[in-house]
Amino acid sequence: MGAFVDGRLASKLTILQLETWIQGKQMAMGGIASVATWPEFRRGGLVSRLLGQALQSMRDSGQTVSFLYPFSFGFYRKYGWETFADYKKYEIPADLLPKLQPQPGRIVRLTEELAEALDPIYSSFASRYNGTLVRTEAWWKRSILDRKTGTAAVYYDEDGNAKGYVFYQVKEKECTVHELVWLDHQARLALWRFLADHDSMIEKVVLRAPADDKSPFLLDNPRIKQEIVPYFMARIVDAAAFIAEYPFVSGTESTLKLELSDPYAPWNNGRFVVTIDESGTARVETEEEADQRCSGGPLLDPDAVDTANGVPTGGIPA
Repeated sequence: MGAFVDGRLASKLTILQLETWIQGKQMAMGGIASVATWPEFRRGGLVSRLLGQALQSMRDSGQTVSFLYPFSFGFYRKYGWETFADYKKYEIPADLLPKLQPQPGRIVRLTEELAEALDPIYSSFASRYNGTLVRTEAWWKRSILDRKTGTAAVYYDEDGNAKGYVFYQVKEKECTVHELVWLDHQARLALWRFLADHDSMIEKVVLRAPADDKSPFLLDNPRIKQEIVPYFMARIVDAAAFIAEYPFVSGTESTLKLELSDPYAPWNNGRFVVTIDESGTARVETEEEADQRCSGGPLLDPDAVDTANGVPTGGIPA
């Protein structure tokens, strides 16, 4: 999308047609990217108008949620996006890597058809988190394999089932782990031992991991450099449609009344009654009075951001 002034392109953004995992379900997501304005047109409200139009476009396309990687968290918070996912960053000196016993099964380096081999493992792992990306073959090629140089190695258990992988690069005595994905504890131990066996050629391992990662418990000395890095922001585009699509916990019936205020997505304004049946399916209707209020502006209570029924937000790079 572009905003024009006197026939000249002054500001623009891109909406990526993507899908994300929410409570183990694939949901349509609009990714906001490539937001830019020429300096002479900045602070003139052009991006504000573009974001409003983008929200309408995403709603029309059935994208009930939107994610973005912000240049400024405060800027996009004004328009209803909020901090959604963090990731952990580790720097582990080679002499502090975990000392683990060999695990049953085997690790195989891959040289071709990486996406076909890695995607089933990634999808099983990613579906456990809220906000991880559903990767297409094109996304694997363009955003992962063509962009990041490295080696992929897959762990197969004793029955020959692929249970994890590591995608990494060794350069100038540093092992950069692009992705470390495991489906069970045995795969986790095997892959960490594999990384530790690179100790003769590296001085440290640098790794990004989900925010709930507990890898330091594998270390004899967990006094390593650890950072929590704010990552993506998220926004509900169409509240009623999102609630109706959201897979709530099944087993009991419940009803909640909400009042929503959203200046940049006015279709979300109003009072709603949310009725959840025993199957976990929600029905949304309008109502004159509400029990709870939610504003589309800055979030006042950080404790209001939780992990939604106990499922953590995704912190692995998309």
